[in-house]
Amino acid sequence: MTRLALVLAALLALVPGCEVDCLDGGALEESYRDGQANASKANQLALDEGYAKGRSLTRADGEREGTVAGYDAGFITGYHSVRGYDAGYDDSFDVGARDGASDVTACSFGSSDGASDGDGDGFRDGHDGGWGDGWSEGYAEGAAEGEAWCDANSVAPLARVAPAEEEDPPSRGDLRVCYARGYEEVEDEAAYDRGLADGKRDNPDYQAGYRATYPAAFDAGEDDGVSAGYEDGWSDGYAAGFGAGYAVVYGRCYNDAYPGAYDSGFSRGWESGWADGWSDGWSAGYDDVTCSG
Repeated sequence: MTRLALVLAALLALVPGCEVDCLDGGALEESYRDGQANASKANQLALDEGYAKGRSLTRADGEREGTVAGYDAGFITGYHSVRGYDAGYDDSFDVGARDGASDVTACSFGSSDGASDGDGDGFRDGHDGGWGDGWSEGYAEGAAEGEAWCDANSVAPLARVAPAEEEDPPSRGDLRVCYARGYEEVEDEAAYDRGLADGKRDNPDYQAGYRATYPAAFDAGEDDGVSAGYEDGWSDGYAAGFGAGYAVVYGRCYNDAYPGAYDSGFSRGWESGWADGWSDGWSAGYDDVTCSG
């Protein structure tokens, strides 16, 4: 089944089929239905194989898998218990917040970033405002000077070339696409696993071994999960608290530095924008002149 799935995936990647009508009532639909039928047969085969495998397992298999499953389930339970991750997170958050607020770089970085952002935002806003005023004055002066001149040159627009039409995919390729589409629509990749689970459930020897080892393994996994969860929660809680405390100081210093830098940037931006606008306006005014006579 794995090899067939890879082949089908390759066909879908290589053959353009997004416009293929696989429900055309003809050969394409027949290929599509063939794919569905074969996928259904493959699903049943995988289900049967999984069930047979599950029925063939021994008590020792059950003991081994019960140990693994019990430990894993216990670990997850302990990790997410009130004694695990959440406890570690809560215990460390305030510690991290105090350390973050005490970090000497918080204010220096906040001030630096606030000044940089304020200057940049102010310059941009000032440039936009100055450009409009400069453009108006430049346009008037450009138009006045351009009245003595007339540009008679013109450039004919390039003829538009219609895009070449794509050729229709070959019919054999369409058949393959529809077959693959039908197969993938019905394919059940979990069929083997479901059969295996059913086979284990109906296998008394396996079940006896599984039940014999699961509880003790669960308890061991739960203890380890509590410890691991607390450690991870402590690490994440400290980081989150540190970030929160740091952000308070950073934000205060950022906000203190931003306004003055904005005003300074705005002034410089307005002057630069006026000059750019005047130049653009002059060119537009000059070019808009139509000489008569």
